[in-house]
Amino acid sequence: MNDSLVIRTTHDAPSLVVARAQGVLDASTVPTLLSWVAAHRAAGRHIVLNLAGVSFIASSGVGALLSLDEELRDDGASFRLAQLSPGVDSVLRLLNLDQFLTIEPSEEAAIAAAGH
Repeated sequence: MNDSLVIRTTHDAPSLVVARAQGVLDASTVPTLLSWVAAHRAAGRHIVLNLAGVSFIASSGVGALLSLDEELRDDGASFRLAQLSPGVDSVLRLLNLDQFLTIEPSEEAAIAAAGH
């Protein structure tokens, strides 16, 4: 398994940033996600993360998504996941985390829901 995570910003505006992640989200790659979010985490800035290219998510990746959601909400921003890969979708739904995380069917829907 390729144990890397690449996050590519596809839209960067003053109040919204959109990115696509590719690879795996586990203990070895969570720092990549956290670093990317930290670089874009201006107060009130909304973040959309497209996970269509994430082939595997471990418990550490799930924990990171939940923490980021809570932290960004506390900052007055939103954190939306878009276009989940089948593997990520099944894990998040199995754990009933779709009740806590904001998940949109597409990147476009996530951008629209963020008000852009």
